[in-house]
Amino acid sequence: MRRYLHLAGLFALAVLSLGADDTEWKKDQTADLASGMKFVTARQNCKNWALAAGLETMLGLQNVPLDQSFWVMRLNGGELCVDDLPKIEALARVMNKEFVLDDGRHVRLEVRYVPGAPINVDAVIANLKVQQLSLLLWNGHPYYLTGVTYDEHFGTEGKQHYFALKELRLADTFPKQPAITFQRGRDNPGDITGMLSISVLPR
Repeated sequence: MRRYLHLAGLFALAVLSLGADDTEWKKDQTADLASGMKFVTARQNCKNWALAAGLETMLGLQNVPLDQSFWVMRLNGGELCVDDLPKIEALARVMNKEFVLDDGRHVRLEVRYVPGAPINVDAVIANLKVQQLSLLLWNGHPYYLTGVTYDEHFGTEGKQHYFALKELRLADTFPKQPAITFQRGRDNPGDITGMLSISVLPR
């Protein structure tokens, strides 16, 4: 219970109790990916294929066409259906290296993983505003993070400026599933394993 309350406090970023005369809030602000962005879904309803679909989408947006079959083969040694996500260390061993693409280009990939519920809220908001896609790992399943709703706090003279997340909007990596939301106060931040993105480094 103590761990849950700690995570919930970090998730909300409600770190100060300021009087009404010392604080200003901008309520219910949003940041979202473009509505036309296309998300790849898993060819098989298995967690390893769901993750691989997320990798395919994130890399495709960066002009790296390595599809989900490519990643399933490398992570699982064949086109297997595995209902567990790989450990982040295993994923990094497979991905953090140079790849030669079919068109002859050389690219180096790097897994970027932040464990737990989002704490650096301004970075989450900034990434959405520049259309950078991430996966949220929630209850052992990868979801595309498509948008957030948040409150923004301003203290006196610009001090104690921070954001408080209220809602995470998510699209499923499994096909034909509705969009869902993670809501502060309703859902448990401790059920969020972390956030995952992939960087394509220049060569």
